[in-house]
Amino acid sequence: MSKVDNPLGLGKNELEKALEIHNQSIVIDCSNVAIVNPWLDKHLAELFFDKMIEGGVTASNITVPSSATSSTNAGISESAKDFEMHRQWIRTGSDKALLVSRAADIERAKKERRAAIIFGPQGGNIIEQSLDAVKFVHEMGVRVMQLTYNTANFVGDGCMEKRNAGLSNFGMDVVREMNRVGIVVDLSHCGDRTTLEAIEISNKPPIFSHANARVLFNHPRNRTDEQIKALAEKGGVMCVIPYNPFLRSKEGGVVATFKDFLRHVDYVVKLVGVEHVGTATDINENNETRRIWHRQEHPEVVGKPAFHNYPIDFDGDLRKYSTITMALVSGGYSDREISKMLGDNLMRVFKDVWGG
Repeated sequence: MSKVDNPLGLGKNELEKALEIHNQSIVIDCSNVAIVNPWLDKHLAELFFDKMIEGGVTASNITVPSSATSSTNAGISESAKDFEMHRQWIRTGSDKALLVSRAADIERAKKERRAAIIFGPQGGNIIEQSLDAVKFVHEMGVRVMQLTYNTANFVGDGCMEKRNAGLSNFGMDVVREMNRVGIVVDLSHCGDRTTLEAIEISNKPPIFSHANARVLFNHPRNRTDEQIKALAEKGGVMCVIPYNPFLRSKEGGVVATFKDFLRHVDYVVKLVGVEHVGTATDINENNETRRIWHRQEHPEVVGKPAFHNYPIDFDGDLRKYSTITMALVSGGYSDREISKMLGDNLMRVFKDVWGG
């Protein structure tokens, strides 16, 4: 891990502690989107891997398909093309990256200082209405899958559907099939009823790959206490994110900070225990790269919340992931507790669902 700044103003001992924990831990960013295009030259294609390695991020659960137009609506045919594009992306940079099939792949990536890539579609649209497609996408590399995005599909209702109808009969079968083949059930964008029904049906630990506590900020994408408790009872993990739109409302043009992020972490820890908390960024490089460029070219707008999806000095940059560890140190958590939240809790789930 490269030399990092100290944006949270930690004391010398705290900063050294944070960097040591970060360096020694398996660090999993449980949700982000990489820029993957077949026309990029090798150097540009590998920038995402370089950022992960420089930021001490062992594994990333990336959205596949990833293009802005197809990431949540693509069916089987379009998704298969995107999976192969991502597999080729990893093969081209195989000295720096590997595709995750089992939990041991993440452990190997840590030892070899490579970037472990987890395929995690944001929505069950990719299987259309075919239960057989669950096994097919698993064979293509999928190891985490959200049941829905914000709206309804054949699996169930997303968090923005007013009817809140829950899982369909097909959706119940999909959860069981995901358990059988070894795909983690991700409920980050699901509607309230869909979320609770999927947790009840699943015989494997589900996750919220990127969400915050609704009691602290009332947003449909955030999770309720009932959902968080139900998830924890099944052994699942909720990955809290420093993503401004889900941390708190914008007040007086002030962007959210890592103190706001820590409020959500503290709340979930007190509610269900540190064993059920993880971290993620929800970085979308397709969008964030343009924002970072705009801030660099137009510094006069840096303070405006419209140009900050993340706390200032983090800026949605994987190279700065240790800032999350610094925040956890500032919150008074022990070395072991921080390592659990950075990756060990998710590794427990992955070993259960995928095998060791």
